[in-house]
Amino acid sequence: MNWYVEVLKKYAVFSGRARRQEFWMFYVVNVAIALVLELPMFASAASGSGGTSGWSALYYVYMLAVFIPMIAVTVRRLHDTNRSGGWYFIAFVPLVGFIVLIVFLATDGQHGENRYGPDPKAGQVQYSNVAAGWLKDPTGRHELRYWDSRVWTDQVANAGVVTTDPL
Repeated sequence: MNWYVEVLKKYAVFSGRARRQEFWMFYVVNVAIALVLELPMFASAASGSGGTSGWSALYYVYMLAVFIPMIAVTVRRLHDTNRSGGWYFIAFVPLVGFIVLIVFLATDGQHGENRYGPDPKAGQVQYSNVAAGWLKDPTGRHELRYWDSRVWTDQVANAGVVTTDPL
């Protein structure tokens, strides 16, 4: 569930990179929630009662709410494989586009830093011997984040203004 919440925290963040686990866990939880919301609609439709409007409204509100995060995490996943977010549109090519996109999303990300940011799998290991100070924010949400030589802190800086943002 943590992976799901982390993607929602980056609601419309299209920059940076997303691990395979982050993408697929978000996708699986999304499908599970959608199925739970659809079951009462199918049950009432099968029984002929026709009382699906409340459930269908809830389903569509949920799908609308996660539409942007789903696109954002997909773009970040493509960035992890060193591909532009524009490759998302290959899904609209009939017959093969969706399959190609699935292959891209399932491919292991590029090891080390690429043009979209640091390797999300590297985590804190890449900073293990770095002295304390302001460094590029590994989450991609801010310009800088303070590294205290052991862990990332919640102190962030954007355009010289220091605030806090928990990881």
